[in-house]
Amino acid sequence: MVDYLTLVAAALRTVFTAPWPQNARHCQMLLLFVCVWPPLKVVTAICMALDHLLYPGFRKVKVTEPLFIVGNLRTGSTLLYRTLARDEQAYSCHRLVDMYLPAVTMKRAAAVLGRVDAALGGHGVRWLERAERRLFRAHSRIHETGWFKPEEDDFLLFNYLCAASMFELFPHVRRFRRFLFLDREMAAPERRRVMSCYYGLVQRQLYHQGAHKRFVSKNPLFTTRLQALAATFPDARFVCLVRNPANTVASTASMLHSIWYATGALPPGRRNTEQVLEFCRAFYAYPEEVLRPMGDRACFVVYDRLVADPARTIRELLAGLALPVPVSLEGVLAQANARQACWRNPHHYDTGTWGLTEEEIRQQFGAVYARYAFPEPGATIG
Repeated sequence: MVDYLTLVAAALRTVFTAPWPQNARHCQMLLLFVCVWPPLKVVTAICMALDHLLYPGFRKVKVTEPLFIVGNLRTGSTLLYRTLARDEQAYSCHRLVDMYLPAVTMKRAAAVLGRVDAALGGHGVRWLERAERRLFRAHSRIHETGWFKPEEDDFLLFNYLCAASMFELFPHVRRFRRFLFLDREMAAPERRRVMSCYYGLVQRQLYHQGAHKRFVSKNPLFTTRLQALAATFPDARFVCLVRNPANTVASTASMLHSIWYATGALPPGRRNTEQVLEFCRAFYAYPEEVLRPMGDRACFVVYDRLVADPARTIRELLAGLALPVPVSLEGVLAQANARQACWRNPHHYDTGTWGLTEEEIRQQFGAVYARYAFPEPGATIG
């Protein structure tokens, strides 16, 4: 309850401190937490309880050797995640629609409605597609978004108000820090509760999509909860994406400031570069500390290699993790390079925009440059 009231207060403050027309847009965030989240929470809680009556088998699902994709924001994790997710025979993941339908009861009801809609001509799907274009137009400029696209399942934890993205949205609320820096700043009993909730959500998704599949999760914000993930999923595998810090910092700064301006966490035109640097430093350093000792349970993949040859890189990382390449994945990989060849990065970032110099980036991330021999940072980054 304290976290909920803190969240509402944070959203409310943005409404009263922002000038018109920003405060009108920030009202949408406030209404989301005040008018949408509570009834959705009630419905979800009822459906989660019904799961135990209607689909009790989900509790017996064993999450075997799940694959977690972590690393800094803007490092190609979406490319890797969605390439694997295209193999629906071998891999299970959460889509955006699953964030709103976490219970098996909700997923099965939605599947029935989908079949009914298809029999009646698919009018409901077309309405969803129109809503998708309207709702996600702005966000898709940063990160391609859609109802049925694989998405970061940290958003599922908003249902329990323990999502790492709560601190991403409102970085000035120190109470929310523990959700992002979970391994080091959250008390052990609460940490176990959060991870137990997450484990149950994964069980439900596997039960719905197929318990024989390998679960795949992509969450840059999980990079600071690696120890909790390893304790909850003892046989888990980890892939950490690594990119030149000059690219990562500039791109991350652009993305986070877009979010902060939209939520009202930061007035338009103001910068919070130190928060960006804290995120980036932690997301580079913590995997080196936790994942390096894991041997073949973890691997590090350089962004440039992934985007240059996704098929080969994915085969190599699966081999490095002692995981098989499913036969069904071969067809996906055969098309991966052709898809990537058609992709063009529409964004170009200037580090100076965020008050950073090349020398500062070299100083802040000297260990990363030394380990990976990345080219020295330039002023304009693509």
